Amino acid sequence: MPDPRTPGEDCGYMCLQCTTDPSGICCGCRDVILQNYMEKTFDEKHNEISAEYSAMFERTVVKIHNGYIGDVKPVAHLIGEDRDMPATDEINKNILPIRKWYRGNNCLLLNGVTLNNGRVRVPVSGYYHVYSAIDFNYQFIRNKTQNTIDVQSKSSCLIHSIYKSNIKETKSGEKEVMCTNHPYERSENAIFSRYDTYISADIHLEAGEEIYVKVANISYASSPPKNVFGIHLI
Repeated sequence: MPDPRTPGEDCGYMCLQCTTDPSGICCGCRDVILQNYMEKTFDEKHNEISAEYSAMFERTVVKIHNGYIGDVKPVAHLIGEDRDMPATDEINKNILPIRKWYRGNNCLLLNGVTLNNGRVRVPVSGYYHVYSAIDFNYQFIRNKTQNTIDVQSKSSCLIHSIYKSNIKETKSGEKEVMCTNHPYERSENAIFSRYDTYISADIHLEAGEEIYVKVANISYASSPPKNVFGIHLI
């Protein structure tokens, strides 16, 4: 081996496996030898990884349904944006839909799922995991005449439910797919109280069907950031 300082005192000197002949050793300036070696190694590794991903993609069943491609499935995850209050023509209704869902950070509407007026519409048929959490806050009113403390409500209990509807089936209308009821609970101070509910289930939805959350006494769902609604294709 030559003296390491004789051929290139200004550029350094090193020897590596030749890029053109793997059985040989090439020597020269450090920057040139390293550049040639790294370019060859990088190209070989890049081609190897590209071949692996191409084979993986060919083995994957690719499905295209209005934005649903490959293994990326329809998904929605929403949190409450603002308090919902009953409209004038809804005051006498016992149970109302939550319409104000946030679409910003930490929220998802992907792969064909759409949101309209609080309703999530699915792009493909299949079994979906559906979930929702609601934080209820309510106040007790003291009736001095009857010496009682109770909640002013049209409903005898807290109701948290999920409905679905299909615009193609106008006769059937909406259908309740899951629900939870809970009696009002008194707190120690007998002035106000709160209760968290959570419901979830795996249900079959047809393409184009809409799914949405309904609650009794919608004004009691007064902590929107704590309210959650989501679905994902199983």
